[in-house]
Amino acid sequence: MRFWAAALLASTSAVAAQAGETVQYDKVPAWVVPATVEKPSPGSNAILVLFDQQARIEAGQLWSYVDTAMALDSPEALTRFGTLTASWMPDKGDLIVHRVELLRDGKVIDVLAGGAKFEVLRREKGLENRLVDGALTATMAVPGAKIGDILRLTASITSSDQAMGDNVQWQQGLIAEPFPLAKGRVAVSWPESLAVTRKRFGKAAVAEPVLKDGYFTWSAKMPVAKLDELPNDAPSRFRLGELMQVSTYADYAAVSRNHAPHYATAGKLAAGGDLAARIAAIAAASPDPLTRAAAALQTVQDDISYLMNGMDGGNYIPQAPEDTWEKRFGDCKAKTLLLLTMLRELGIEAEATLVRTKGGDALPDLAAMPGNFDHVIVRANIAGTNYWLDGTSSGVRRDTIDEVPRFFYALPLREGGAGLMPLDERFQATPDRSLALAIDHRAGLRVPALFTLTAQYRGTMSAKWRTLTDQGNADMRRDAASDLLGDILENAQMTDHTVRYDPASGLAEVTMRGILASGWERDGTAYRFDAPAQAARDVGFDADRTRSAWRALPLSLRGPVYYTSTAQVLLPDDVGALELEGAAAPVTAMIGGVELASTARLDGQRLVIDQSMRSLDSELPADRIGTARRDLNRFDRQLPVLRAGTGVRERWEYMGKDRKALAALEAAYAKGIAEAKPDEAWPLTNRASFRAGIFDHAGALADVEAAMAIEETRDLYITRAGLRRELGNLDGALADLVEAETLEPDGSTYSDQIEILALLNRAGEGTALAEDFSALTTEPVDAAIMMARALGWQGAADEGIDVLETLVAKRPADGALLGELCWQAAIWAKIDEERLATCTRAVEKSENSPAVLDSRALAHFRMGNLAAALADADAALVASPYQHETRLLRGVIRKAMGDAAGKDDIAMALKMRPSLAAPYKAWGLEL
Repeated sequence: MRFWAAALLASTSAVAAQAGETVQYDKVPAWVVPATVEKPSPGSNAILVLFDQQARIEAGQLWSYVDTAMALDSPEALTRFGTLTASWMPDKGDLIVHRVELLRDGKVIDVLAGGAKFEVLRREKGLENRLVDGALTATMAVPGAKIGDILRLTASITSSDQAMGDNVQWQQGLIAEPFPLAKGRVAVSWPESLAVTRKRFGKAAVAEPVLKDGYFTWSAKMPVAKLDELPNDAPSRFRLGELMQVSTYADYAAVSRNHAPHYATAGKLAAGGDLAARIAAIAAASPDPLTRAAAALQTVQDDISYLMNGMDGGNYIPQAPEDTWEKRFGDCKAKTLLLLTMLRELGIEAEATLVRTKGGDALPDLAAMPGNFDHVIVRANIAGTNYWLDGTSSGVRRDTIDEVPRFFYALPLREGGAGLMPLDERFQATPDRSLALAIDHRAGLRVPALFTLTAQYRGTMSAKWRTLTDQGNADMRRDAASDLLGDILENAQMTDHTVRYDPASGLAEVTMRGILASGWERDGTAYRFDAPAQAARDVGFDADRTRSAWRALPLSLRGPVYYTSTAQVLLPDDVGALELEGAAAPVTAMIGGVELASTARLDGQRLVIDQSMRSLDSELPADRIGTARRDLNRFDRQLPVLRAGTGVRERWEYMGKDRKALAALEAAYAKGIAEAKPDEAWPLTNRASFRAGIFDHAGALADVEAAMAIEETRDLYITRAGLRRELGNLDGALADLVEAETLEPDGSTYSDQIEILALLNRAGEGTALAEDFSALTTEPVDAAIMMARALGWQGAADEGIDVLETLVAKRPADGALLGELCWQAAIWAKIDEERLATCTRAVEKSENSPAVLDSRALAHFRMGNLAAALADADAALVASPYQHETRLLRGVIRKAMGDAAGKDDIAMALKMRPSLAAPYKAWGLEL
């Protein structure tokens, strides 16, 4: 149990304050206002019975007192909280234990009086992240603790920070409901004569400080009311929560003056030393100040590893530049001081600045204190331009040195003091990320394409890839490239990749090659294509402002970012007329603080699109969000869309000798399979999907069975069932569906099983499945539909239709139910005028769904309305050319009308879906 359950931020003077590495045991300080522990009321879920934190500020010291009581009301609580844990910084103060007690049945058991003591450990919990703070941890497994006890710990930490002189800082968040706290208090006191600044954030009622016996005391009870919910996209300053702050710093200028001496560089460089030689080499290499600054920054970023050393006053005091250079490691403070020393020796104006890496927009509202900041960087001024240089980042070079991190404000550390300085907002000169995508669609628009995607990263975005090239193995690089591909392209399979990093330029390049699913979509009688990975589409202004209290909240914008993209699409020679929609001239716009640009051209059989997206603003005011959305919609309508009308080769046109047009795709799939790990089945299932898509059922089945040899899954059983059925193996298909239901019995395969059973002359078994389905589903309509299908195959179609008509009478607007009634009546030739009218209602309720149009086409055919039947079939195929059942039905209709082309429709449909022949014959249709 950590007895300071909320964050304690403490610091003070350069005066040694009896700091020690052993736990002290002493009585409660006289200034503390004691708290009482009350037994939780019946039914209370308050695990934390008491949390009482009181702080006393004196010149040069902060004393933090915490009194906690935990209810050990379960085995889990006994295990979790039965060991006490407390941490402190021995170079800054002491851990003083006042009380360890067990409260049991109205009695107090003094654990310390029984001889129990804390054991001191040195635990560098952040070592894996290269963080060393020197903290000590005291632990005690409380002897004799039982379920039902209340465990009470009272202790103090004193703290004096070597860097802050006589200054002190304190802040505390208030615990809010529904946190399981029964009773709590936060209080801070300071001498009447000590000047402090206070800040209070939140809506909870907190009284003004009270003066008593020469000390002001500012306190609040807890828990406070539940915090107001806020959208995550609101700026950080709106999400500070319930917070109290007290600081002895008058303003930020006082913080600046206090910390400036630690970043003085005079006399820090050893003449004739190795560091001086490195600086001289940079100076000799170029007279250009910006080139020199970039070289110095690269040296600090690349040659000095990161290690946060918070020991011996290191929380705020940096180690000497020569020490950092010799040890080759340092934290942000050490790197900043080293970089400062180098820049000043190179004749470049520079200073250290404190920043807040997250929530920096809140800094002007906070009480001035060093604890508001978590990082320090350098501001260099070259030719009147500020450059914000972070020695702990990586990959920055001269062409990317202008990037401004989104820290919002910086506090320059100057002997005379300085206030907060807004960081510059400017466009970056060099892209963070550049994508070059080449899509080879020459084999056809409706089949997958080969692609090559090259992603280049510069500046800080390249750091991850440098680590992978320097330290990662082949599997790590492959996985990283695969993850990147998934972020950029949907439905893509990588068959090859390379990862490169150039230390001189700081450029990382990741190239991925593979297979991309067709992005051409049916649009009426034509197909349309929106090229993927467009930089100008990588922006949005979606903001959750659904509550009236949120209407005035600005929208935080991501960034700063600068993305560019180039897409080239190679198109088939035999495709018909191509039309490039969108603005003919280049389009540019500044929308919501984001600069967008796009150019596109159709050069013969090649589409080329160049785009960029570059952000500037950090947030969007609430009253501009709606305008930005509308402007972005208008801009999106100007972006390129390619349309193809006639001459598009469909997937069924690759059978026989035309299969050779897909040789390059087959080779790519084969490469992916050959290079897959032995336990990877997905390259096989990907090729199976491709082969099934071009109606190579035998080839797809071979791939599925190879995948099942690696791992059998329910989905693969269902897939194999479908392929087996297409190849005429009904028994095998049924066995696979049964096995799929064994793995996960949800009834989703029952409809197919019922049909296959009937085709195997076992229709009676279908009724049992339909009855079982009624126990699996919670939807009566679904159960009724399943039973109607089973009855139809048993020769009791009238009974099944009666069930559906009874439901339709109760649910006349249910489009799915109407469609099923139409289908059952049509396939079993039970159509009359009334039921035909039901089919029309189904079409209307389903918004002209191709499946429902197919049902009505069959209904019209049964009624002898051949022209109407053909019209519905044609309409369905226009909307969905791959609805093979409709192609088969259209062939039947055409034959009945004396059209010889009907035989061609039937032959093509059965070539694609041979399994259709058996049920359509069973329904009495002549093929």
